Amino acid sequence: MMKNENETLSAADRKISVLDALVLLAENARLLVFGTLAFGLLALAICFVVPQSYTSEAILALPNLGANGALNPAVSQAAAMMTSPLVLDPVIDTLNLSEGRPIQVTRKKMIGHVRSTLGKDGLLRLDATANSPIEAQRIANAIIDSWLKTTIPGVEERNDLEKRLETAKSSLDAVERLLKRLTSDGGANLAQALTRGEAGATIVSIGELQTKYLGDVLSIPRTLRGFSRDVIKQPPTLPTETVAPQKALITSLAALAGALTLVIWIYVRQTLRTAEESAASAQKLAKLRSALRMAARSP
Repeated sequence: MMKNENETLSAADRKISVLDALVLLAENARLLVFGTLAFGLLALAICFVVPQSYTSEAILALPNLGANGALNPAVSQAAAMMTSPLVLDPVIDTLNLSEGRPIQVTRKKMIGHVRSTLGKDGLLRLDATANSPIEAQRIANAIIDSWLKTTIPGVEERNDLEKRLETAKSSLDAVERLLKRLTSDGGANLAQALTRGEAGATIVSIGELQTKYLGDVLSIPRTLRGFSRDVIKQPPTLPTETVAPQKALITSLAALAGALTLVIWIYVRQTLRTAEESAASAQKLAKLRSALRMAARSP
């Protein structure tokens, strides 16, 4: 019986506490509404004061195969090269981005605003972020131009490629002459006459060699020239919207944080007031008891 009464009293106390909390919030509703708006407007004003950030996006379609049908190293290394000193330092010098600071400091800051990724589809995506749309587009274009220069072979590699090209050309000429002789008389003019079956197999083998040498003759000159701006599938865009700060998100979070702060402050203030009132009542009661004892002792 006593247990049920205690549970009933606890439920009643909880209801009273909830009602007290709602009353307290209702009494401070104006403070909550205008305080929350003030926090949101302050955050929005700060967003307009801090520098805005814009991102220019570019997409490059790179040929995957180089000379000899092998994977082009310039493609596999493209994403990393975009943010390397070999590419970024000329951009910093050309656009005068250092503004008197050490180039290492400017490069480190720039790496945080440049992102390049090579997708499985073979497309290289480049994002460059700056404080204005035009500046972001300029930096993206400068990075692409600087990277294209790194795809041109150096002196030693160029010499090797030129030798391979000469060998491929002479081999292709020899294969074409031999293939012409085989197809014209079935190998009758060769030192050792071939049967029809042997001639057919030989023609197939020589045709494969012809395809290989022809591939080298066509691909090596492209490797010697390096990539051109023809690989740009989507030129760097001129952004129209900011990527940071995100005004709507920051304003909403600031308003929410402001509302929670005000609610906590209201409850803390009410708790302190209640404690002060209780202490004052206890002090008055103690004085009354002391006065009664003294009156009882007096004759």
